[in-house]
This record gives sequence, structure tokens and C-alpha cells, in this order.
Amino acid sequence: MNRYNNHKSILKIRGFRRMRKMITTRQVLLSFCAIGVLTAGNTAWADFDVNNCVQVTATAEDDSDSKPNNKGTTADILTAVNGNTNEDDEACAVTSVKSIYDWGDAPDFYGTTGASHEIFPDLHLGATVEPEANGQPSVAADLDGTEEDGVNIPSLTDGQALTLSVTATNTSPNPAQVICWIDYNGDGVFATDGSESGGAVVRMGSTDASIDVTMPQVPATASTDTGGSSYARCRLTTDTVDASSATGALSDGEVEDYLVSFVAQPQFDLALRKSLETNQASNVRAGDTVNYKIEVINQGGIDASDIKIIDYIPAGMTLSDTNWTASDDGASATLNTPIASLPAGETTTVSISLVVDEGATTGSKENAAEIMAAKDGSGNPATDNDSIMDNNSANEKGIVPDVVDNSGGDEDDHDTATITVDPTVDISVSKTVDKEIVRRGETLVYTLTATNKGPDNATGVVVTDQLPATLTYVSDTSGGAYDAGTGNWSVGNLAKGASRSIDITVTVKSRTP
Repeated sequence: MNRYNNHKSILKIRGFRRMRKMITTRQVLLSFCAIGVLTAGNTAWADFDVNNCVQVTATAEDDSDSKPNNKGTTADILTAVNGNTNEDDEACAVTSVKSIYDWGDAPDFYGTTGASHEIFPDLHLGATVEPEANGQPSVAADLDGTEEDGVNIPSLTDGQALTLSVTATNTSPNPAQVICWIDYNGDGVFATDGSESGGAVVRMGSTDASIDVTMPQVPATASTDTGGSSYARCRLTTDTVDASSATGALSDGEVEDYLVSFVAQPQFDLALRKSLETNQASNVRAGDTVNYKIEVINQGGIDASDIKIIDYIPAGMTLSDTNWTASDDGASATLNTPIASLPAGETTTVSISLVVDEGATTGSKENAAEIMAAKDGSGNPATDNDSIMDNNSANEKGIVPDVVDNSGGDEDDHDTATITVDPTVDISVSKTVDKEIVRRGETLVYTLTATNKGPDNATGVVVTDQLPATLTYVSDTSGGAYDAGTGNWSVGNLAKGASRSIDITVTVKSRTP
């Protein structure tokens, strides 16, 4: 039934007030209803007047001053009444009907001033609908006030499947349809090809019904394309509408516009940072235990679980930690108990201890650790968004220690810590004299020998032989390396297992001062 005929019928039934005055059984009452011009079809009604006219059409007796049933149409009665030429058995009552409308409030490039609905109390979104004189474009799409309560639009995530929850009332005589649009690409237009819209039927007799509107999947690049926000529009009507009906006047129902936010798809992103424990010196010697700290950071938006860690042990060091298990060749170790769970945004720490081997080469030793596998919070195998989780330290590149989000090629699930193994030497000295008994004024020769027993080469070796006051320095065989004044013999470098000697000749003073 079109809206014109429907309301014409309603006016016929409801527009009259039956006359309650007493009349004789010989009187016959005839009434007419004349309606001003209406716009037919599925368009908004214009304002109009309802002219309700009546005349006496018959009496058993002659009327003293009127002629019953002397007007053939309502228009004739109305003309007479308006011209004050009507008889007293003719009368009209006039009522003006004013239409009210609902408009959109998204920015105007969405056709906000063109999207309108005539308001009827039997068809609306949410709890209420409020009339407006025209569209109210605004950046926040909020100038319609509290009436925009019919649609629940959460923050949208790139790539998500989307079903909108719409609350609608349809107690009109006709089935209605709700259709929604979301500007997924941020171009300021609601697409007319169905790529940005979805709809659902609202059955007759629905009151505050929850309606599911299935929308096209949110594009994977929506948060980037829209700059983080765009707009949505939902329209409820008994008119025939489709994806091309985002703008224009509809004969009934309501339009609601919303500001919509978009966020990027959460990423699985674990990072690892390795360092020396707080009180651990970076310079060590053979036989020392070195304590390391390994931080695992969940810097993504997805919870992680079952995180497995591998440590790559450098040559010259050996695992010394019962919480880890070394490989057969001792070149790596894995954490015995994987990290059970790590919520997004959280950090956890594990430790590992290594011992510097006896005979280890001196210098820097780089110890690396890596996340070799992990699952998401639901226990599904996960792929890190910027790193390859594996047990292959050789495929790392551009390593920057202690950086957990580096764009220079460093995989942030892998990190290193460096120690310096200082040399270990054992310098021994011996001293002999050529005479056990001498007289005053005689000469003695002392022989000093410095030996490096290793295990490393020695550098900067100095032996001090301070002569007693009863002896007078004569000469030495060091070639200038011995300072008689201080008694220091600058031996210099001594390779592992090497020795160096010096003879110092002195005389015994004949008299003490």
C-alpha cells in the first residue's frame, strides 16, 4: 500500500468526530472529507489541510430556512462556507496537517542536507527520533543530539568481519528495511555498488527489535586509507531502497549518521634484549662465571604463549645453569621451560649463566640469544611481524645490541651481550748470587730471571730489585732496561712459557756511612 492511500484511509477513519447531538430518526446526516494536495508515491508529504464538511440531507418536515441536500459535493459546501453563503444546515471544520522531518548530520559531502525522512511515530531507530528543519553537517556527526541511539558501531579493525547491531521499531502497516553505509576508503562518498553497505528487513510489529546488519568486510587497509576515521549512515524506511539510496528524501523512517574510528590489525610482535646482570663485570678471566639477563618483550597487540628461547654459546664458554639444556656440541642451549604466557604490552625476564673456560682465548666474546618459536594467546602457531623466529643465529643481519625495534635490518627477537676475557698470566722470578761469602770492597753479581708460566702472554712486566744500602751498583746486562735508582727492571712482554734474565754487578761497601 502506498503511503498516500494508507494515510487517506486513516484520515477517513480517524479524522472525523462523530456528531453526538441528538437528532430525530427522520434526519439523515451526510459528511464529506476533503484533503489538500499530497505528493503521491514514495516521497515526503507536503503540508496539507483536512476540510471536514457536513450538511443535512433530509428531514420529514420542511426546514424553515434551509433546503436539505442542496450541495452535491464537499467542495460545494466548502465554497459556500468560505464565501459565507452557506445555509445553516451546512458547516465545515478545517485542520492543518504539518509534516516534520529527520535529517543527517555527517559532513555535507556525504549528502547530509539531502538525506531526509518524514517522521512517523510508528517507524524509527533507537528510542526516539527528533525533528530538524534541515541537515546539520558536523565533523563529529553529533548535532542531532541524543536521538542517534539506534546503531552500535564499535571501533573497527582492519580486515574484520562486521555485523552492526541496530535497534529499530516498525509498528507501521508495512515491512521496513534498514540499510547502512560505512565510508571504508575515506573518499567522502558512500559507495553505491554495495561495497560499503548492508541491509536487513525490519518486520511489522517490531518494537525496539535488535536487527543484525551484515556489512562487507572491513578492508585490510581501512585505517590507513581513512586516516583513522570516517563516517557511517543508517536509514530505516518502508520505501524501496538499495546501495544507491544513501542520499535523497524518503517518505518515512529515520536517518542516523556516526563518526567511525578505524584501528590497524593487531600484530604479533615479540622482541628480545640480552644484557649482563646488574652486578656482572664485563671484564672477566678464565674460570669466571658470567651471569646474563634475557628480557622478552611483547610489543605487539596479541597475547603470546609457549615462548621458546635459545642461547648461542660462544667458543671458550660453557653452560653452567640447570634451567637450560646444552646441545650435544655445547654451542647452544635451550630454556627447559618455555615462557607460558606473555600478555600484549608486558615484559618478562629469564637468566642464564656461562663459565669462561680455562685456556679460553682472550678478548671479546659475544653471547647471543633468540626467540626460536612462540604461539599466540589461543595456542596457535604465530608469525612475528618483523622477525623470523628460528634457531639459526647465522641468518641475523645488521645486529644492533639492546635495540628492540630497529628498522635497519636487525631482527628484534635476537640480541647480543659482550664480555672481555682478560689474559691470565703467572710471572715468577728467581734470584741468584755468584758468591756466598765476600769481604768489604769485593764485587758480587746477582742474576734475576723472570718467567711467564702462562696460560697467556704477559705484557708490561716490571721487576723491582731495590739494592740494599750496603751495596753499590756497578753495572747490568739489561741494555738500559734496569734503573739503578728505582731498582725497576722493565722486562716488557713475556710470551707464555718464556723467560728473561739480567745480571746486576755490585760491590760491597768497605765502610757503612
